Amino acid sequence: MKYRALVADDEPMIRRGIISFLREYDDFELVAEAEDGEIALEKAKSTAVDVFFVDINMPFLNGLDFIRELKKLYPEALVVIITGYDLFDYARKAVSLGVFDYVLKPLQEEVFDELIGRIRAALSQRSGEELEKKYLEWAREKMHESRELLLTDLFKKILDGRLSGDEIRQECEYLGISIPDPYNLLLVRTDPRPSEEVSSEWNEDLLYFVSENIALEMFASLALESRCRDESGNLVLIIPAQESAVLEEKISEYNNYLPGIIPVKSAVSAVTGSGVENIAASYQEALSDASGSIGMSNVMEAVIDLIERSYSREDFSLQEAADEIGLSVPYLSRMFRKEAGCTFVDYLTSLRMRKATILLHDDSIKIYEVAERVGYTSQQYFSLVFKKKLGISPIDYRQSIKDKN
Repeated sequence: MKYRALVADDEPMIRRGIISFLREYDDFELVAEAEDGEIALEKAKSTAVDVFFVDINMPFLNGLDFIRELKKLYPEALVVIITGYDLFDYARKAVSLGVFDYVLKPLQEEVFDELIGRIRAALSQRSGEELEKKYLEWAREKMHESRELLLTDLFKKILDGRLSGDEIRQECEYLGISIPDPYNLLLVRTDPRPSEEVSSEWNEDLLYFVSENIALEMFASLALESRCRDESGNLVLIIPAQESAVLEEKISEYNNYLPGIIPVKSAVSAVTGSGVENIAASYQEALSDASGSIGMSNVMEAVIDLIERSYSREDFSLQEAADEIGLSVPYLSRMFRKEAGCTFVDYLTSLRMRKATILLHDDSIKIYEVAERVGYTSQQYFSLVFKKKLGISPIDYRQSIKDKN
């Protein structure tokens, strides 16, 4: 390993002398030299340096001022002051600025060699500390990952009824967690819509990942304690028991919001229980509740299916949907808002934007063609709607996809 040095001195002979000394050591290399403090500071900004040899009495920016500015940029910089006898007391003041040491002119080879030995030891120790810090960060990260795996494994065992109450409490104590008592067990079931074009962009794992993260955001205010994915791919959450009204509001919000983000319909079954030994029974009860129809009424299912078959037509409207289903526009509008949690237009727009994001992954499809395929004859209007909905233009969205690849 080579240590990188910068030498700053306005006297060419002194500067060349230090450089000559440095070249005697294989583990040190000169990466920059300067004849005044300003030049030295500029080079320090653009060049990685391990140790600075700085004359205390340079023009434009003297040694002490240079050190002050350097410490702002690199608080841990290792600096050696070069000074003459007449400025010896001045050099001693540099110690308060955190300099490593100071040497007197003219330089003596024996003194410099001893100095290099101490510099090498200091830099070696620093390198070791940095390596140790990186290892500790890596170890903590791996420990966190292992803890997540252990937590997931624990909750799967709890749901399967493979642990007694005492065993569960011991495992929780070991992992430093607590399961609330009483609790609400939430089973979140998501099913892809049968008519949805679920491409490789929306595989099962990605759908679960998105639905899980949205659930964590929405239920975070309920002091979420634990979660896992069961054998059927359902998300299971355990939270402190909530008042029915609060819990129902959150569940309704989740069920209404999720279909506008990813191509699924969802249902959440909630069971209240007490005692960790009863979690497995609560889970089975939640599974039983979730075995019925998911989400919406048959009429709404028909409306959603119609939207997904017609979204690519610009003239498709609430009026046409009402006529097709056999309902009045006001009645369908109220039903849609109640069951989907948003207006007909908002749902249609969200669906079109979701389809557009899939199409934008294909570079062979022009932006205007994407617009036409999702129901917009005007590329400009499509771009305005896209940016309003997603916060980014279609062009920038496509570029962001390329940047990630």
